[in-house]
Amino acid sequence: MKIQKTHVIGAGAMGHGIAQVFAQSGCDVILSDVNREILEDAKSHVETNLNFLVQYGLVDRSSIPTILERIQTVVGGEDISSDVDFFIEAVPEDVDLKQKVLGSIESVCRKDAILATTTSVIQVSDIGATLERPKQFVGVHWMNPPYVLPLVEIIPGPKTSDAVTSSVRTFLEDRCQKKTVTCGDAPGFLVNRMAAAVLVEAAKMIEEGVASFEDIDRVWKEHMGYIFLQFGPFGNIDHIGLDVITMAANYLAFVLEDDRFRPPSWLQEKVNAGDLGVKSGRGVYDYGGRSPEEMRIERIRKLLEIIQQRSH
Repeated sequence: MKIQKTHVIGAGAMGHGIAQVFAQSGCDVILSDVNREILEDAKSHVETNLNFLVQYGLVDRSSIPTILERIQTVVGGEDISSDVDFFIEAVPEDVDLKQKVLGSIESVCRKDAILATTTSVIQVSDIGATLERPKQFVGVHWMNPPYVLPLVEIIPGPKTSDAVTSSVRTFLEDRCQKKTVTCGDAPGFLVNRMAAAVLVEAAKMIEEGVASFEDIDRVWKEHMGYIFLQFGPFGNIDHIGLDVITMAANYLAFVLEDDRFRPPSWLQEKVNAGDLGVKSGRGVYDYGGRSPEEMRIERIRKLLEIIQQRSH
């Protein structure tokens, strides 16, 4: 299905931000919520957002009236337009509420319309458990603010059709100019599962008196942020060396008495096979015969570029 007209249910921070993205992409979008005041605030926020983006050259000021006109606000949302292709609920993280909203839409929308949830942590299969057409249902986790951050996680449920997943991915990437990643239907998906792990460990270090809030944040801003932005966790361990990472992980697991730090079997298998990362030409990734020295220089160059950009 080619997605042309959209409907966002819930006009809070995520809902009106998603509606803004659709409108900026040239789509007509219905934005609905339980009362008129919420919708008026949402429309005002969208206008403020657009004027802010003008300052960065991301929106032409003359286009703002047209973008705003594409957003039609509706109180309640009971009158579902028959020409809507893509519905997204953006209501609070409550399974029962999400099921109720999606069920009411499914009962009156076109049979080929795509239904989506914006949940950030709840399994898509739990939210879609009461739907009669689960093959038309998919998770789309947007980052906040959605009109600024490029990533959207796509989470097919166990019965989501490949065609629906493909249509949503094409729409988000080609029409909305988003970066997408498709992941399995696990609690927290990718972004919040990783974010939760970092936050839990940082909170433990506060509790243990290892460092202050400010210093923990500073470590991220002055080091880990640079590293992970350029290489991600797996690209980074290839540069460090999978053997070094394995030894460090075993040490932490032992002294902290926490098996969460113990290296997984796939990592140990790579070390046993001699796939140690950049220094052996292959680790998590294959470096296609490039020399370790060439890769080392490239890594330094990338880090210097981002450090210099931040300093300006």
